[in-house]
Amino acid sequence: MAAIEKAECLAKSRPRERGALRELGKGFVAEEALAIGLYCALGAKDFEDGIILAVNHSGDSDSTGTITGNLLGAAAGVEAIPQRWLAQLEMRSTIEAIADDLAAFPEWRLRGPANTEECTFYATRYPGS
Repeated sequence: MAAIEKAECLAKSRPRERGALRELGKGFVAEEALAIGLYCALGAKDFEDGIILAVNHSGDSDSTGTITGNLLGAAAGVEAIPQRWLAQLEMRSTIEAIADDLAAFPEWRLRGPANTEECTFYATRYPGS
């Protein structure tokens, strides 16, 4: 909680400052990565601004970028992602199909007692799940 509270405070008082990231840590442990991701998301002008800050530090930037992207994406939706980023995204159609499947079938109990047509479809589509 202390890391989250510090991130919230810094996002209010000093948003989008690289120096503030150092005060939150490097992101190699969970509470630091979450704090940095939260700080970047809360202080961001937009999706791109938040992600660029989250991935340009000397710590675990892939983790902090992922956390920031998930937070901003949950808040603003896929429409917030710059089109020039999406245009170059490898396997975009596969990622979008999986996202659509998760939204359409949130329970994912493929081996449960219910053997519906929908369960069969997803079990075939995602073998080993």
